[in-house]
Amino acid sequence: MLKPAVNRDTVSGEALFILRNLRENGRLGRSNKLADVKAALEPSVSLEFDSYFFFLRKFHYIAMDREAQLKLTDQGERVVDGDALDKFSLEVGEFFADQILGEDEATHAGDEMGSYLPPPPPDSSEEPEMSRAPSPPPIPMPPSRASRTALPTVDPIIPPMPAVSPVSAPVATPAPVAAAIPSITSPLPTSMPPPAATPAAPAAPKGIELDMRYQKFDPIGSGPLGTVFKGRFNALGLDICIKELKDIFGYFSFLQRGEVLKRLKKELCAQAQVRHPAIAQIVDQNVDSARPYFVVELLRGSLKEKLEAGGGKGVAVNDALRWFLQLAYGLRAAHASGLTHHNLKPENILFDAYGNAKLGDFGLGRVIEVDATKGMPQVFMGTGGMVYMAPELIGRAKDAGPAADVYGLGILLYEMLTGQIPGRRSPLPSEVNADAPSGLDSIFDKMTQDKQAQRYTDIDSMLEDVYKAFPDKEYLAKGDLVLSSESLG
Repeated sequence: MLKPAVNRDTVSGEALFILRNLRENGRLGRSNKLADVKAALEPSVSLEFDSYFFFLRKFHYIAMDREAQLKLTDQGERVVDGDALDKFSLEVGEFFADQILGEDEATHAGDEMGSYLPPPPPDSSEEPEMSRAPSPPPIPMPPSRASRTALPTVDPIIPPMPAVSPVSAPVATPAPVAAAIPSITSPLPTSMPPPAATPAAPAAPKGIELDMRYQKFDPIGSGPLGTVFKGRFNALGLDICIKELKDIFGYFSFLQRGEVLKRLKKELCAQAQVRHPAIAQIVDQNVDSARPYFVVELLRGSLKEKLEAGGGKGVAVNDALRWFLQLAYGLRAAHASGLTHHNLKPENILFDAYGNAKLGDFGLGRVIEVDATKGMPQVFMGTGGMVYMAPELIGRAKDAGPAADVYGLGILLYEMLTGQIPGRRSPLPSEVNADAPSGLDSIFDKMTQDKQAQRYTDIDSMLEDVYKAFPDKEYLAKGDLVLSSESLG
């Protein structure tokens, strides 16, 4: 993949441009808050604004106070005044070495891009024009071709030229060079149609390359923390999903970035350790890049989309029960590894090519939860997931555990069977949908009790009651395989 078309001088100029803007804002009394400066200047620079910020702080050209207000240091003031610019440029080259073209690379790139240019005209100062022998008239050459190897190279045969007087006189034009190449000059029969052009093979789609390992293509979904892109793992030619979490930093000041990244990496690594058919597999992560991202197996659509397609009536009962059991066993495996989800909602229930439900985005809610000791604010990412949250999660109780996931799964079960979100006095599932088995009514009711003491404490105790409710095994028995292997195409 080509490197960005920027060199050290360009990046130096843009870093200096940021410093000048900061000083001008300070002089005019305008805000120099990091978020405001970034929003105003990021469209005007070639690289990520965060990269310039890191550089200017690392080399002590700017400082930032507790309210994320930026100001120039004495060293920054001197650079803006035109002092030590050579040192500034050298430090830019050191810091941005992997993001800009060096001088040799720029020359090489220029050679590649400019190889089609004609050579410069000869220096006319070498010899007076009148002292030279008259040049023969130009010799017609075959038309230029895209490749030098398209035809064998043939030395032109130039007939001897008579002496020419300085006085202009008509000169016979020599035969074209093509006459020396019989295979070219032999006329084609007039009846022969011109050769058909060979259609060019369609070019493979090109994406944005990440870390020399992945290609990122078009976005396929978005949420409050970031955007999901279809991608490819280059080494295996494997289609994957790439989830960029750049938007996660919009909820915090720059001072909390380190804590957010620490939490994010911890949660991604924890999910990657749990290998289960009902848990979306984390393939890789890079939270240290300018746009933190993680890589997950390619999945096809979400439960939210299936519920929307149901037009407010839920999904087929057999599908609802199969997905319910798959999610239950996925949560059971996660809980056994000490991992809770605590962010269950239709957007986080995804499907593979065979229509099997998988749990995604484990623990991302914990990445942005409040921590007063570290200056982390209280954050709620919209209200879409609130109805699936157990009361103890909304109250940020420290003892929230597997029972909170039981609650969220119970709400999802009701929505799949009825197409509705239950309230405190909502009818039971079988009262809304006659096809829903009445044996699930009491199970749903116990799963969604507000008080933890009245709710199932874990997935195992809930599954015991599920199988007891169907003694004739019409909806599978404990230990039966609940995965589908029928491809959806």
